[in-house]
Amino acid sequence: YKIEGWERNPAGPVFDKKKTQPPFKGIGGNDYAANFADFLAQRSPDRPFCFWFGASEPHRSYQKGSGLEQGKRIADADPPSFLPDHDVVRSDILDYCVEIEWFDSHLGRMLDLLEQTGELENTLVVVTADNGMPFPRAKANCYEYGVHVPLAIRWAGRAPAGRIVDDPVSFVDLAPTFLEAAGIADVNNSRSPLPMAGRSLVALLESG
Repeated sequence: YKIEGWERNPAGPVFDKKKTQPPFKGIGGNDYAANFADFLAQRSPDRPFCFWFGASEPHRSYQKGSGLEQGKRIADADPPSFLPDHDVVRSDILDYCVEIEWFDSHLGRMLDLLEQTGELENTLVVVTADNGMPFPRAKANCYEYGVHVPLAIRWAGRAPAGRIVDDPVSFVDLAPTFLEAAGIADVNNSRSPLPMAGRSLVALLESG
């Protein structure tokens, strides 16, 4: 498995053999949750695990009118103030929501699988995105809708639930967070020859 010079994928083997029939064009055919089930079935039950659910949804292009076809209403769309309040824009937002819900449905199935295997309460779950919504003045722009991406973290028994934390954090903070959660001490040791750029979020997650 060669990828950009690597003899193997440093993130681990790919689990993508299970396929499904998506409801609309633009949505991929990978059955993410079924592939996660394959991963869980082959893991060593006595060892920690890490799985990266890297969905391509929501991602343009969307099937035009898919939101309306799914029963959503133009009036329910809420365009941000920097976009024209027009039915075309509203319909496009509804199409975007269809793909968000596709992602959410697979995530929900994955959380159910973790619960069924008894791992949910012992797993740190991080849900985020690599960019803002794919609309003008958002994705690939350094405005609020471009740099403020979704981030939800579940860590049963360690992170109090139901909170909204408005501290600014960054993706570079995730690696030291995972290391500290795994019991690797002093991940931000400034005396290290290669100190990590990010800061662990463990203390923030555990704060009340």
